[in-house]
Amino acid sequence: MSRSRQQVVRMLALVPYLQGNDGVPVNEVAAEFGVTPKTIRDDLKLLMYTGTGEYAGELIDFDLTALERDGVVHIRDAEFMTRPLRISTREGAALIVALRTLRASASGLELTVIDSALAKLESAVGDTASTSVDVVLDDVDPTIHGAVVEALTGGKRLALTYATVSRDEQTDRDVDPRRLFTEQGKLYLEAWCLKAEDLRFFRLDRIVAADVLAIDAEPHDATPRDLSEGFFTVGEQTPFAVVDLHPRAHWLTEYYQVDLVSQGEDGVWRAKLYGADWSWLRRLVLRNAGSVTVIEPAALRERVVDDARLALEAYDEVVVHKES
Repeated sequence: MSRSRQQVVRMLALVPYLQGNDGVPVNEVAAEFGVTPKTIRDDLKLLMYTGTGEYAGELIDFDLTALERDGVVHIRDAEFMTRPLRISTREGAALIVALRTLRASASGLELTVIDSALAKLESAVGDTASTSVDVVLDDVDPTIHGAVVEALTGGKRLALTYATVSRDEQTDRDVDPRRLFTEQGKLYLEAWCLKAEDLRFFRLDRIVAADVLAIDAEPHDATPRDLSEGFFTVGEQTPFAVVDLHPRAHWLTEYYQVDLVSQGEDGVWRAKLYGADWSWLRRLVLRNAGSVTVIEPAALRERVVDDARLALEAYDEVVVHKES
């Protein structure tokens, strides 16, 4: 099970546990749930933003003074957890659409749980709301999809054979899965790639083969990419740079919004690389110095060259200082 799922399950169990054990030491809570006291404290801070509304009495609360001074947990204003949840027709319809979206990327036992919830919601909403929404995703090999879900659920490492955007090349790599999500009608796996030593997105319809390994997936200190606004949506005003991508930078075509222009026999790909703004494009090029060359616009190319020169000068000054 992924860390995010583990946290959701733990937090769902925390509230009734704390309601029945008021004043329990935080160290005892941590031992009960098999995590560190810091993890429990972080969970409690997140739970304080959870509830049925936004005012006192509608949000779960804790005695922070007792928690910080005495290391004990007193839960407050969580009585609504024992009351039946009432939702409007509009909220019910939104939940149905969300569950149908989730169902499109689920498999195995997850389907049973989702279908059960869907049946109850659709029965409750009835004909009073229009819920004739179908979620359509690109076809994915069910064997590959099943292997990805199995690795995520079991916390195991995956061995992937992945096709590049051009489909003229395949690479083998081991990854530690983190989550599955949908974007623009496609299924993606976010995972730590041991080959790249960084987080990567893998489109499931481009995975040629997937094998669950007997090795446990390792936790990696990496911040997930913020997808609250989705991938870059390319429009007439979207900034882009024409760049040459050397082989070590081909992975950018799988992770960011890129239009390939040409592929040279020397392995250099020319492409349009889109970004949220010019500063973001500049930082991306600098992080991949030596593997990405800006062709145009000239202003961006000059800015990258100037920044690189300043960085080298600063490095030389540090070296000289140490030697002296």
